[in-house]
Amino acid sequence: GGMGGECKFYDFQGMTEDKKPFREVEPVADHMVQAISWSNTGGCLLVVCSDSHARIYDRDGSAKPIQSTVKGDMYVRDMQHTKGHTQSLTGGMWHPFANEHWITSSLDGTIRIWDINAAPVGMDQVLPSVHVLKTMDRRNVCVGGASGRAGGLHPTCCVYSPSDAKLIVGGCSDGSIQVFFEKARYMKPDRILREAHTALVTDVAFIQKGTQSNLMVTRSRDHTMKVWDTRMLSDAKGPVKTWEDLPCGHEKSGLCISPCGQWIATGTAPEKASMGNSTVKIWETKDFKHVKTLDFGKKVPVKFAWPKELNQLIVGTSTGEVSMFYSPYASKRGALHFVGKKAKVKAEIDMGRSGPGPIFNMTDSEDIKKFYATGHGDMSKIRRAETRAAQKTITPIRPPDAKNTMAATSDSMAFAAMVMKSGAKILNLQNASGQEKDSQKALHKYADVDKNPDLVGHVYKDNPQPLDWSVDLSEGDKRMSAKMQGSFCRKCGQKVCRCIDYSVWGAKRKKTS
Repeated sequence: GGMGGECKFYDFQGMTEDKKPFREVEPVADHMVQAISWSNTGGCLLVVCSDSHARIYDRDGSAKPIQSTVKGDMYVRDMQHTKGHTQSLTGGMWHPFANEHWITSSLDGTIRIWDINAAPVGMDQVLPSVHVLKTMDRRNVCVGGASGRAGGLHPTCCVYSPSDAKLIVGGCSDGSIQVFFEKARYMKPDRILREAHTALVTDVAFIQKGTQSNLMVTRSRDHTMKVWDTRMLSDAKGPVKTWEDLPCGHEKSGLCISPCGQWIATGTAPEKASMGNSTVKIWETKDFKHVKTLDFGKKVPVKFAWPKELNQLIVGTSTGEVSMFYSPYASKRGALHFVGKKAKVKAEIDMGRSGPGPIFNMTDSEDIKKFYATGHGDMSKIRRAETRAAQKTITPIRPPDAKNTMAATSDSMAFAAMVMKSGAKILNLQNASGQEKDSQKALHKYADVDKNPDLVGHVYKDNPQPLDWSVDLSEGDKRMSAKMQGSFCRKCGQKVCRCIDYSVWGAKRKKTS
């Protein structure tokens, strides 16, 4: 996924050196992709865009998501009382072990836990959140940070601890790190590193060694990267290791840990006033010694991934390119499937050719244009253009008028003219257009039209009643019509009406003074 809003699916076994994706999906128009996370089985993909919905896709890259999350009520002040995020999402991650759970973070100041087996809500049948984790500002209030409120903050990223998933960590916009322990009901964070960084936290990762993940690495816009011990998280004790002078040029600048837990990799961006290049730096996790620096030129490394199944470092850059670093000895699959695998040459039938190629006259300007248009080797496009051009040059036959009496004619037009002339003769018209110049004379011709039918009147000449207007009545209608016959009051139903008291009909009313 990228800032352009597209998600591209690649199949390493089916790829060649042209490195083309087999599927492209745009989850929502005009919204960039904030985070992507695969489930632990690889069957589902979590796509987090910059709107308020998270979407679940299958591994085949279907155009329509399997399921999505609900949007919360933006007029509710307490985020605990609404079922979804109310503002743009900033990150997300699938649970390391549970296939049905994942987390997302948002500008509304919350991290939410979702369950794909939850009961859908609303007309669209989308998923509600099952837990709400609130990030707190210095006043211990969760207000979110997207509305520009004074002191408001929001989580910019969220991760699970990879070994046991008992920790949920959110990096916040004010530079703080807020940690939630696994429990039945989540409310406020259990640990807060308020002075962890002085600027926005861009990414958080854990160093996993065996079944333990006690070390946590954070990256920030204050151009630093720090290592923390999760067993003693406090501002007083501080970090285990701090790297400074690591220019961070993007709000999504990430880092990653090798699957064996031996290496840390992150990227640096050139400073605005300097003429340097972007780099990817790698350190050891044992003694935090710098091991290697990779030059990326003007491409700023943004996101990192080091999958355990491939053992290859994947780096996404600010230019939209993806670089893969592999070892021909230690790496497995991945880039080894398509490196050196050339793309198949198009067959002649696929190139739109049947027989010898076209011959161009290089003294004619039109043929010269066609010659240069065949540079990509695809004649089908040229053939379609020629067909459209040929259709445009066919001029329709114009009807005769006063100014153009010598208009072109055809067999179909001659036949139509003959039919019109014959019809005008039958109808006693002067011309084929059927328009009489004298209107009064034209109206008098229709005075005896019943006596002398010209066209369809001959069919009904011996039939006195050409149309049958009778209606078949049902048994109920017949009984109702029989009951309605005779003279009776339609109001009281009596033949002698009792609706009016005739004894006082003519009596005069007494005058009242």
